[in-house]
Amino acid sequence: MDSERLRNSPASQFRHCPGCGAPGPDVSAVRHLRCGQCGFLFFFNAAAAAGAFVFHGGRLILCVRAKAPGRGMLDVPGGFVDFDESVEEGLRREIREELGIAVGGFRYLLSAPNDYLYAQVPYKTTDIFFACEAPDIGGIRAADDVADYVLLAPGEVDPERFAFASTRRAFAALLDLLREEGRA
Repeated sequence: MDSERLRNSPASQFRHCPGCGAPGPDVSAVRHLRCGQCGFLFFFNAAAAAGAFVFHGGRLILCVRAKAPGRGMLDVPGGFVDFDESVEEGLRREIREELGIAVGGFRYLLSAPNDYLYAQVPYKTTDIFFACEAPDIGGIRAADDVADYVLLAPGEVDPERFAFASTRRAFAALLDLLREEGRA
């Protein structure tokens, strides 16, 4: 078993069985833990996260992250999808929470795996990206885990300023789409 892979697994955080409290559940499988005492078995699945490249007047609304990971770097508005919520519902909610605006016309771009280290806990996520429009940004404001926002033409964006590799990959897909449509 690759120790780096285990160290980056959510399973690495468990020292005792969540079922019976016995020490040392088997976490060598990386994707699950198993207790040799009570047989408790728990699978670690990727968390769904959604983000959107929000356009207004031909420019992108990008967020400046207020918190780690990636504090001070660029990101798209979005976040984790809650239980009993569709990806689109979660994304609309996150954009309202972070920027105070409504969006519509979601166009799927791609999904990508991501490693999200938060409070020293490694989370595996599947990031799902869309492009959409914000018809009215009169009430826009930075809130929640957004320190600030910027409006940039797609050609003005430096992809290396994005906090996550998955976002850089999605931005490349967005640029390809814009070229195909003759908008870049």
